[in-house]
Amino acid sequence: MPSVPEPSLDAGKHALKQGNYSVAIAHFEGIRETELDEVLVTKASLKLVQAYREVGDLPQAIALCQELTQHHSPKVKQWATNILPKLVAEQPAASDSTGFVPLEESGRRGDAGTRGRGNGRDKGDKRGKGDKGDKEDISNSQTTNNKQQTTNNQQQTTNNKQPTTNNQQQTTNNKQPKTNNQQQTTNLLPVPYSPPSAPSLFSPRPRWRNGGRAKEWRPLKPPKFTSLWLIQIGSAIAGFWLLRFLVSFLMETTNLLLVKLPIVRPFQPFYRDPTHTLGVVLVILLLSSPWLIDWLLKWFHGLEPLSLNQLASRNPEAARVVQRFCRQKRLPVTKLGILPTDAPVAMTYGNLPRTARLVVSEGLLERLADDEVATIYAGQLGHIFHWDFILMSWGVLILQLPYTIYWQVAEWGERLPQLMESKLPAYEQWLTPILLNLMGAIAAVSYGCYWLLRLPLLWFSRIRVYYSDRIAAETTGNPNGLTRALLKIGLGISDNIQDNRQTSRLLESFDLLLPVGYQQSIILSSCSPQTSFEAVLSWDCKNYYRHWLIFNASHPLLGERLHLCSRYVRFWMLNPELDLPTPTPPIRDNAQQLSKLKNSYQAFPLLQSTLLAGLVLGILLRVIFWSIGKIADWLNIWQLIWLHNAQPFLDACVLVAFSLSIFIWLNRYFPEIKSTNLHNEPNLGDYLATTNLLPPNSKPVRLAGKLLGRSGLFNWLEMDLILQTSTGLIKLHYFSYLGFLGNLLSFGKLCSLVYFVIYLGQLTTTAISRNQLGSIFSWNLLLVAVSILIICFLPQPPSAKNLVNHEVTVTGWFRRGVTPWIDVETLRTADGEVIQGNYPIWVTILAVLAVLWGAYLISQVGA
Repeated sequence: MPSVPEPSLDAGKHALKQGNYSVAIAHFEGIRETELDEVLVTKASLKLVQAYREVGDLPQAIALCQELTQHHSPKVKQWATNILPKLVAEQPAASDSTGFVPLEESGRRGDAGTRGRGNGRDKGDKRGKGDKGDKEDISNSQTTNNKQQTTNNQQQTTNNKQPTTNNQQQTTNNKQPKTNNQQQTTNLLPVPYSPPSAPSLFSPRPRWRNGGRAKEWRPLKPPKFTSLWLIQIGSAIAGFWLLRFLVSFLMETTNLLLVKLPIVRPFQPFYRDPTHTLGVVLVILLLSSPWLIDWLLKWFHGLEPLSLNQLASRNPEAARVVQRFCRQKRLPVTKLGILPTDAPVAMTYGNLPRTARLVVSEGLLERLADDEVATIYAGQLGHIFHWDFILMSWGVLILQLPYTIYWQVAEWGERLPQLMESKLPAYEQWLTPILLNLMGAIAAVSYGCYWLLRLPLLWFSRIRVYYSDRIAAETTGNPNGLTRALLKIGLGISDNIQDNRQTSRLLESFDLLLPVGYQQSIILSSCSPQTSFEAVLSWDCKNYYRHWLIFNASHPLLGERLHLCSRYVRFWMLNPELDLPTPTPPIRDNAQQLSKLKNSYQAFPLLQSTLLAGLVLGILLRVIFWSIGKIADWLNIWQLIWLHNAQPFLDACVLVAFSLSIFIWLNRYFPEIKSTNLHNEPNLGDYLATTNLLPPNSKPVRLAGKLLGRSGLFNWLEMDLILQTSTGLIKLHYFSYLGFLGNLLSFGKLCSLVYFVIYLGQLTTTAISRNQLGSIFSWNLLLVAVSILIICFLPQPPSAKNLVNHEVTVTGWFRRGVTPWIDVETLRTADGEVIQGNYPIWVTILAVLAVLWGAYLISQVGA
């Protein structure tokens, strides 16, 4: 903590020149703790080494000099490397400065690196105190940036009406992750010297500008809520339809299986229409949603109550925002809660404003500054004011049913081997694999239901966030604080994934309620002093097809959200925290929209492109053949009349078109990986900063790192695989030759054998009752037996989840979408084990099956 209220580089230099070393040290230490300008921090560090040496505090001088040996500027690094041995060789009492060669001021032009939060381009017109008299040290453009950053820092201090110590508190609250690389270290305590090592966790972050806030601001233009309500109604209808279809399918499938079993009988209520019963259950869930979600959060995640006084003691501005918002909007004071987790999360749920809950995590309160926490509370209260929290709470509660089944069954399955070993050791060898396969299948089906039921809520989840961001900025007058809050939440979530080595249950199951989605947070892990937030988020603003690729995302593009915050900042004539590019506007011209649709295969992933092409071409062929059949009917051409009512033939057109699309685009989507086109250990930030990349424009890469994700039954579908590299996190897509069904193959073999035994038993029983044992053997029995033999002898594909928490080298195709990922070709461990990804083979099998199915339908036309 500096001992001077306003540390200044000029004042420190003057005090050092006059021999007033204590005052000089206080100024230089204050600049290192509070200043955002890299040039000023470097200059203060150099002078601080000299001041420590003059007063005989050699341990401090040596520690700081060790830090400077890791500086990004070669001249600073060379200077520190030269002076360090001289400091070590000196006695503690030595005060002679002979041999002390300060770095030339004119040689430090390269110090204006990227420690500041990007290259500031704000139109600041005042210079910081420490910048005076050093204009010759840097280039003109760098001087402009430094003035802007210093102006932003002063403006924030003035607007907040807080002393300099508040900036220090905010710096403490930022809690940027630590790293072995001492380039980012600002601790002034002496440390033992150790050579730098390669970091295992990519944690250096860009510095914050700490853009200011408005003291008085004009209200924003009232938004239109028509689209929000229409999307909300459409999501509710689509969600109910999908839920009813899923329940009906599960009921019919269950009874179909029970019919095949020799002892049990079908459950008769499953033959009834579930609409009425389902409606009653949903109404009960709606009425009890606040208390049920309370119970889930308390039982599984340790939810605790948080009083307004407790919040005020930690975050006084957030408490004032809650009170003022509820008073101005005439809302009951919301019940508050806190979750004891390091992941920065916030959520609002309930069925009425008076039953609403606003829950945040310990990690959010620790990681964010007070003004940033206040913006998150304001945004969450905005959901209550807009009444959009009711449907989302209801939907998330419904999602908890399949997700809880998935998680609990997987957890019981992980404990099963120990339980069998202690309770039933005689049956352990044969019963444990059967039960594990059964529980794995139940967990996989439950997770699939969870994933499907999310789909109707995604559009509504994305659009409601824009309204909450707007009201958060308008309530606090601090859109820059909201920008920092959202970025810090994303960084905190990515750190939590790396710390836990997997995606936590809380982040995934309550993803739709969070301010920032866990999948889009992975992108921010690649931000660094060399790769700014603006560079990584520019794809969200400039990519031509970004609004199409977001169809399965739970949150809107973070770059577009933060650009809107920048628009609010400029509306109130402040300096923005980020300088994001202006988003590409949506296409209004019909001809351009048609052209965009025609070239959509260049944007979508392979399966989505082929499905779209299959539907378009299939429907076109259906219309053509149907028209031919109708015209033949009018003209009495009897040979072609059958085309207009041959439904199997018309359905086969879609399947054949889908299959042909796969065969045409497969090689283009998976280009051969050669040594000439393979990128070894690329910087992920450089790829993320390329705005025109799309999923089909793959880049063959080879990356080394640690494989993160869930293990065992929790990851049977291998949906949680993340590679932790030295330049950030990247999602992995691994498919065996059977795709996501590969991990269910063991269960499929077991079910096939059981089915064959039951089928053979039924045939035998029928033949005995008719006294015709010879009728058992038939072509149908032979076909069933051959099919089951083929299934049973299929090789079990290797599983990537078995390599979780291992160091691996991944070779595959990098693809840029809303969430970037790598389609895995090979996974290689340090001991030489190789797991082959077979996504192209899986897609080819799908195409062949589609052709065979289409051929079968065509063969049934004349039957």
